Amino acid sequence: MSGITFVDAVNFPSGTGTGDDRYGFDEGTGTAWVVDGATDVGTRRVFPDMIEREASGPLLFESDAAWYADTLNTALTAPPRSGEAPRAYLERIIAGVAETARTEAVVNLDAEPRYNLPSAGGIWMRCEGGSADFAALGDCVAIVRSGSHTHFVGQLDLIKAEHALNRQQLAEPAGKAGGYANARETRGLMNTEGHHWVFSLHPEAAARAETDRVRVSEGDHILLMSDGFFRLVEPYGICTVETLMDRALEEDGLLALVRDLRNAERNPQDDVKIGRLKTKDDATALLVRVD
Repeated sequence: MSGITFVDAVNFPSGTGTGDDRYGFDEGTGTAWVVDGATDVGTRRVFPDMIEREASGPLLFESDAAWYADTLNTALTAPPRSGEAPRAYLERIIAGVAETARTEAVVNLDAEPRYNLPSAGGIWMRCEGGSADFAALGDCVAIVRSGSHTHFVGQLDLIKAEHALNRQQLAEPAGKAGGYANARETRGLMNTEGHHWVFSLHPEAAARAETDRVRVSEGDHILLMSDGFFRLVEPYGICTVETLMDRALEEDGLLALVRDLRNAERNPQDDVKIGRLKTKDDATALLVRVD
């Protein structure tokens, strides 16, 4: 047992364009991942809208977040080397993305304030030898269903703290403008000691990735998702971790869950109460079965 089979996936941007989420998988190597590009909060774009790549042709990116998510997503298609630990693998991947960034940027990235640099949350997994190994930076999460047991992988406390901070900031006179200003200040501290660690251009962040190993058997299911999809659990409370997985396993389950998600995001007046800087967020989920 060393592989996975794709079951279903959804990737629903919150607006027009491709959005800032991506997902990918390799059934043969048993790897799968979800990437959630962090919304731009910088003072200028650092990558061009259109980029010509030899393998892909012209690519349009509506944001630096989309550039980063797409570039990281492509990089993750390279499998880990034999015996390579998850954190070592992510360090190598981030270093490669940083090299690409310095080639394609329209500015000197080394001279930019950190809040202008692209970043993302993401979760990666490898299923091998009866175990699923996870490595995550940021607020993407996963759920493993093994028989009747449900195992959650992710930083739930971090997600709850983000929503609590948003509620506090949105209740202040500056409202969303103040929230985005605070987000810029926080982004300026990413991947520094004592602050949050995410995918960006700093390979050293990989050493701070949250890792988990879950025993799995043939026929088990794994659901990976961005925090925008996980809103169904936190903060909306439409599902629990267990019932979210139950519904994901139903026919057209992921699509039905997205409909519920968007119904909960119809009213911008709820943003302060819920703690949303963005009324709607990109929502991505990937469901695989263990072989």
